[in-house]
Amino acid sequence: MGSNKSISILRDAPVGKALWYLSLPAVLTTLVGTIHNLIDGIYVSSLNDNAMIAATTVALPVIVVSEAIGEGIGVGTASYLGRLLGAKDESKVERLIATSITLMFLVSIILLVATIVFLRPVISFFTTDPMVIKHSYDYLLILMCSSIFTISKQVVSNMLRAAGDVNYPMKIIIASIVVNIVLNPIFMFDFGFGLKIRGAAIATVLAEVFASFAMFYRLIFRDDVIKWRLGHFVLCINSIKEIINVGIPVFIRNGLSSISYGLFAKSSGMFGTDFLAASGLSRKGEYFSRFVIMGVAQGYQSFAAYNYGAKNKQRLMDGLKMALKFTIGYGFLMGGFFLFFPHVFMRILTSDANLIALGKNMLIGYAISVPFVAIYQILAYNFQALGKGKLSFITSVLRQGIVYCPLVTILPRLFGMTGMIIVQPICDLCSALVVLFLSRSIIKEIQAME
Repeated sequence: MGSNKSISILRDAPVGKALWYLSLPAVLTTLVGTIHNLIDGIYVSSLNDNAMIAATTVALPVIVVSEAIGEGIGVGTASYLGRLLGAKDESKVERLIATSITLMFLVSIILLVATIVFLRPVISFFTTDPMVIKHSYDYLLILMCSSIFTISKQVVSNMLRAAGDVNYPMKIIIASIVVNIVLNPIFMFDFGFGLKIRGAAIATVLAEVFASFAMFYRLIFRDDVIKWRLGHFVLCINSIKEIINVGIPVFIRNGLSSISYGLFAKSSGMFGTDFLAASGLSRKGEYFSRFVIMGVAQGYQSFAAYNYGAKNKQRLMDGLKMALKFTIGYGFLMGGFFLFFPHVFMRILTSDANLIALGKNMLIGYAISVPFVAIYQILAYNFQALGKGKLSFITSVLRQGIVYCPLVTILPRLFGMTGMIIVQPICDLCSALVVLFLSRSIIKEIQAME
């Protein structure tokens, strides 16, 4: 296992080369995902129904729940797996893989039942517009009943990346996104099946099925570092504890994202369906401004987990500094673009003059926050990589819960649309300051390693 090329990259390659090798696939995957998100927005906008655009905004907090589950189990597994590989403790790896997959299936069944019972009441909390409720329900019922594929894709891809196998997950995720982009118009528009927003959901599910099966194929038949024996289901208590230690804070962070997105949709809806639709489109710009940061953070996490397990403190510190410098610099560059040219981006998504005017103001707020996001993401992923569950929990609850949720609830009611614009930069500034403060003890711990 130690002689594998992927492990050699984690252990021996120059820090810059290792981070490049680990981050580039994640950056490309995130970029293609962001482009897919933008194309989806263009497809839905071309239906010329602002209620459907608004429905995708309302749907987002519910979709994030399944993503939060997959990310929580996946990152929790990846963190522990990386440390086991770094410490060359191979005897526990097989049990960890089997436990993670068993846990994934059990949680997916629970989510399916919850979707059938609670979906319509949840949607009704976010909006009272009957057409937005109808379109949201049609869209979400298809997606959430098939969420096992989204969850399994995330869990297995995190395992593969933790073992240094970064290229295969990248290729499969990119391929699945291309499949989705191609299938969307076929299922949505009249020259195909004409299913409109339901067609978008069906296309997404088919793409996720492809990605999930491809990830499992790699894990079962092809990967030479980690493997899962088909049908091997087990629940190892120690593995569950390790997954939960890091995974729960990740799930809470993303789960709070679901709540914050829901409150965002509810507050945006106070200013009408057009503002709700424009706010949803502008968030696609937020994702676009951050794709490099997220990719580098994911690549750095695999690097940090392995080298922390191997007790290579100098390599770990060099990697942390390099990741921070690069992403902060990128943050200022991308933030400047959205600060001065927000209308350019909005015109890509829609030709509706009112939506462009409303959305570009939201983009200005997102632009200011990008450098702060870089600081927060790298240091938060550092907590996850090092297995610091308590610190991960604190930063997760702070950013999406303690800071964002009250801000997005109160500021729009005090300052109207301006309140919506300033929510994100205030939240990200506060989060960056807190994570910097908490990282002081981690830096001291790394420097004291022998």
